Amino acid sequence: MPSSSGRTKRAGCRSRPAPPRRSTISWYACGSVRDTTGPAFSLERHTIFLTLAGSRAHGTARDDSDIDVRGVCVAPLPVRLALFSAFEQYEGPLDARLLAAVQMHVKAERAPKTECVVFDLAKFVKLCAEANPNALEVLFADERDWIVETPAFRRLHAMRREFLTKQVQAKFLGYAMAQLKKIGNHRSGLVDPPQQKPLRNPQRAELERRHGFDTKHAMHLIRLLRMGLEVLEEGELLVRRPDAAELVAIRDGAWSYEELLAGASALRERIERAAATTALPEDVDRERVNQLAFELMIEER
Repeated sequence: MPSSSGRTKRAGCRSRPAPPRRSTISWYACGSVRDTTGPAFSLERHTIFLTLAGSRAHGTARDDSDIDVRGVCVAPLPVRLALFSAFEQYEGPLDARLLAAVQMHVKAERAPKTECVVFDLAKFVKLCAEANPNALEVLFADERDWIVETPAFRRLHAMRREFLTKQVQAKFLGYAMAQLKKIGNHRSGLVDPPQQKPLRNPQRAELERRHGFDTKHAMHLIRLLRMGLEVLEEGELLVRRPDAAELVAIRDGAWSYEELLAGASALRERIERAAATTALPEDVDRERVNQLAFELMIEER
């Protein structure tokens, strides 16, 4: 049932099939990656965590920003051991009841666009062990943004800092540089427009027209670099950003293109220096992480 904080707390799943329960999460047909044609199971019964993500989690959302929801489930054993299909994640719409719960959580008066991704535990833990920024943001999500929680996820969350390793340098830099490449490519199109203009999101195209580059990509670039630096220097990943106001200002065009390049370059140099002196381990304790994932998959099957 919903707690006083607005989150849904669930007890651990039974090992035997249980009858359907009333919940804010509906039944979904889940199959292979980004597919709904494979084996069906109750996502509600097997979901161990659901949280806000994206700008709502970073503290940079506008009133009309999309609502991104990310979560973790433990696929049932018959699905996990199926020979001809593999479930790794569900991507799709939310049912009306869960959408209402999310809207209540963010105090939205209308229904902004909502996007949901729920990872199977095995894929999620592997991504976290590889220092994937998107997965780590889910694992380190601020508790104020949690929508569904369970004891199983609490166990995983208690180990969250063990997933912070020196791999953060390469992974966060890689994601940040991808943002910088997009900015440069789109800016080139503004300076020397192609004969056939590519299809662009109207709002993003307007940002480029007004400021000379995609300032939303710029915001994500600086956010990723700062987050990576914080992990290496402080051993902490802050999803809800203490610098949210400055990030919003960057998105609104406060920095010129030249200032952005200079700021990104300075942060990259600091990350490289921090990686050389950080106390973080080279890699996760694979045996320990594997054992926890195994226990959760067996207990929640």
